[in-house]
Amino acid sequence: MPRIGNVSGRLRAGGLLVCAVAGVQATATPALAQATSTGDMAQIEEVVVTARRREERLQDTPVAVTALGGEALQSRGVESVDQIAKFAPSIRFDGAAALSGGNYNATVFIRGVGQNDFAIFSDPGVGVYVDGVYYARSIGGTLDAFDVSRIEVLRGPQGTLFGKNTIGGAVIITTDQPKDAFGGKIEGVIGSLDRRDIKGHVDIPLSDKVSARLSAARLTRDGYGKRLLTGDDLGDRNATAARAQLRWEASDAVTVNLSADYTRAREHSAPQKLLVIGSVPGFVAGPFIANFNTYVAPGLGITAPNGSKTLNTSFLTDDPYTTYGTGPNINDLDLWGTSATVDWDLGAVSFKSISAVRGLKATFARDGDNTPFTFRETFNHDVQAQYSQEFQLSGESFDNRLTWVTGVYAFRERGTDSGFAKLALGLAPGASPPPYSPSAAVYTKVTSTTYAAFAQGSLTLTDRLSATLGARYNRDEKDYVLDHRRIRDGVVIALLSRSGSWNSFTPKVGLEFKATPDILLYGSIGKGFKSGGFNARPLNDASEVTEYQPETLVTYEAGAKTAWLDRRLILNVAGYFSDYQDIQVTVNQTPRNFVANAAAGEVKGVEVELQARPTTNWSFNFGGGYMDAKYTEVGNGLAAGQVLPITLATHFVKAPKWTLNGGVEYGRDLPNGGRVTARADWTHYSTVYNDVANDPDLTQPAYDLFGARLAYASPDQLWQVALFGSNLSDERYKVSGNASSGFGLKEASYGRPREWGLSLSRKF
Repeated sequence: MPRIGNVSGRLRAGGLLVCAVAGVQATATPALAQATSTGDMAQIEEVVVTARRREERLQDTPVAVTALGGEALQSRGVESVDQIAKFAPSIRFDGAAALSGGNYNATVFIRGVGQNDFAIFSDPGVGVYVDGVYYARSIGGTLDAFDVSRIEVLRGPQGTLFGKNTIGGAVIITTDQPKDAFGGKIEGVIGSLDRRDIKGHVDIPLSDKVSARLSAARLTRDGYGKRLLTGDDLGDRNATAARAQLRWEASDAVTVNLSADYTRAREHSAPQKLLVIGSVPGFVAGPFIANFNTYVAPGLGITAPNGSKTLNTSFLTDDPYTTYGTGPNINDLDLWGTSATVDWDLGAVSFKSISAVRGLKATFARDGDNTPFTFRETFNHDVQAQYSQEFQLSGESFDNRLTWVTGVYAFRERGTDSGFAKLALGLAPGASPPPYSPSAAVYTKVTSTTYAAFAQGSLTLTDRLSATLGARYNRDEKDYVLDHRRIRDGVVIALLSRSGSWNSFTPKVGLEFKATPDILLYGSIGKGFKSGGFNARPLNDASEVTEYQPETLVTYEAGAKTAWLDRRLILNVAGYFSDYQDIQVTVNQTPRNFVANAAAGEVKGVEVELQARPTTNWSFNFGGGYMDAKYTEVGNGLAAGQVLPITLATHFVKAPKWTLNGGVEYGRDLPNGGRVTARADWTHYSTVYNDVANDPDLTQPAYDLFGARLAYASPDQLWQVALFGSNLSDERYKVSGNASSGFGLKEASYGRPREWGLSLSRKF
C-alpha cells in the first residue's frame, strides 16, 4: 500500500506539472518574467527528424515522435539502444528475451504492440532502422549506441513509409557522418564490475570531395549474475564494434555515402533466476518433474543443497542474480553489414537509392532449470543474411504546395536456426502415457521475400491547413523448411516444408492546422501490419506447424505540438485509439509453444512531452504516457493442444498503464572558462506483465529507476571528465520471464543492478 500511495503522489505531481505548463503563457511567474526581461534565458535547440522520410523540424512533424541527439544521449547515459525507452513514453525495450539466454535479443513494444519472441521465424512488431536500413531480426537488436547522432522513437503504425513489421512503431537510428575537416574524439570509461571501455572516432578528409570516418569501441565488464557451483558469471560485456564510412561529393548534384560495420561479442548468457520448482497454489506441475525425479535424477550422482538427489526447491536462491545452473553459458554474436546511399538532386525532384547487405551469426544458450540437472536446457545457433534495395523520388510541386515522396522496396532474407532443446533428458522418448522426453534437435530454415510500393504527400490547402495522404502495397512471401528430431532415438518430429504469402494495403490520411507559427494541431488515421508465418517449434508432431495470418492495427490519433515563450518551453500532446485485429498471441509454455491469431483488442491512451529552459543554466524535461490496452475478443489455438491462456480480463504483454520520465539539468560556466554540468533522471513504470498469461510470479510490480551524471569540460572544450551512475536506488526488476506448468518451472531475467562509471574524453 505505501508503494501505491507513492506512485499516485508522483502521478498527481506530474498532472499538476502539465496543467501548470498549459497555462504558463498567460501567467508567467515573476521569476520567469524577470529572467525574460534580463535576457538570462536560452531557447531550446531545434531537433531535426526523419519520421516522414525527409529532414524536417520535430515541431513541424505531425507524428508522435521522441528524438534525442548525440549530446542528449550522452548526458542521459544511453549506452545501448534499449535504454532510449527510459526517456520516451509508451515504450518497453528489453533485452534477454524469454527462452533465449541472449543479452542482445530484443523485445520491443510501443503502445502495447510488439513481439515477445526472439525466434528466427517470428517477426518484430517494432521496426529498427539504422541510416535508413531495416534490421529484420530481434536477435542482435539491442545495439550499442556509440557514435550515434540521433535516435527517434516513432509511436503508432508506420505502415505507409516504413512498411511491414512497424505495426507498433519504429526506432530510427542515425549515425554520425564524416566531416570535412580532420578531427575526432577518444573516450575511456572505468566503473563497477571492473568495467573497461574505450571508444573513439576520427574524421579524415581525403580530398575536397571525399571524406572518411572511422569509429570503434571496445566494451568489457564483468557479469552481474553468478553461478554458485561453477563460479562463472552471467550478463558480462565483451564486445568489439567498428564502423567505416565514406562520403563522396561526386558532383554538385550527387552525393554517395558508403558504410560498413561489424560487431563481435563473446559473452556469457543473460542472467537467469529460478522462481518456482514444482506445484504451488495456482500452478500445478505436470508429469515431467515427478517422472524425472523418480526415474532419472537419483541415478545421476547430483546432490541438491538439501541433500536430496532430486530436482527440488532447495535450488531456489534468495538473490535474483545467483543460480545453481551449470549448463551451456554462451552468448556469442557476429553482426555485420554494408550499405550504399546515393542522393541525386535532379532539380525538380530528388532521387535516393539505399542498397544494403546485412548478416548475423549468433550462438546463445540458457539453463532453463537453473540446476546441475539437464531438465530444461536450450541451445541456439542462428545464421541470417538479408539484402534490401529501396528507390525513392521526392520533391515539391504546384508552387511548393505539395511535398511528396514515393518509392519501391525489395527485401530478401535467409535465416537458419539449429540447436537443441534438452527437456527431461533421460526419460524414454515418445512413450504414452508418460514418462517420456520431448527433447529435440532442431533445424529450421526461413526464406522471406518482400516487395512494396509506396507514396505519401502533404498538400497545403490554405496558409494554415494541410492534408496528408499516403498508401503502401506490400507482398510478403515466406518458405519454411523444418527438420526436427527427437534427441534420444532420432525419430522424426517434423520433416517438412511450408510456404505462404500475404498481401497488405496500408493507407494513411491526416489533417494539419498551423494555428500559430508555434502551434501545430494534427489528426490522422493510419494502418499498420505485421507479417504472417508458421509455427516452427513442434515438439510432438508435424500437426503443430500451423499457419498464422498477419495482424493489423488501425490507429486514430490527434495531437498538438506547441512552443511557448520564444521556444523556451515546448509542450507536445498526443491522444490515440487503436483497433487491433488478428493479434498474434505468442504462447511459450513448453512443451506447447505456438502463435495463434486468437484475439482482437483496443488500445487507447494519451502522451505528453515537455521541455523547459527557463535560464541558460537550468533545463527540465518531462514525459508521460497513459495506456489502456484490453482484449475485446478471444479465440482458440490453431491445432489440438494449442490452448490460449487468456481471457477478456487478461492484460497485454509489456503494456504498462503508466510510463513516466523526468529530468533536470544544471550547467554553469566557471571563472577559468570551464563548464560543469549536473543532471538527474527518473523513469517510472507501472505494473508490467512479462508473459501472455499474466503469471503473477513473472509480473513486475511498479518500479522506478534513477540516474545521475556530473561532468566537467575544460576551458577549450577539448577535455571532459564525467562521473555517472545508473539504477541508483538498486531496484530489482524483471525484464523477461517464462512459466511452464508442464515442467513445473518458472524463471526470470532481472535488469542490471546499481552501477557507476567514470569517463575521460579528449577531442582533437
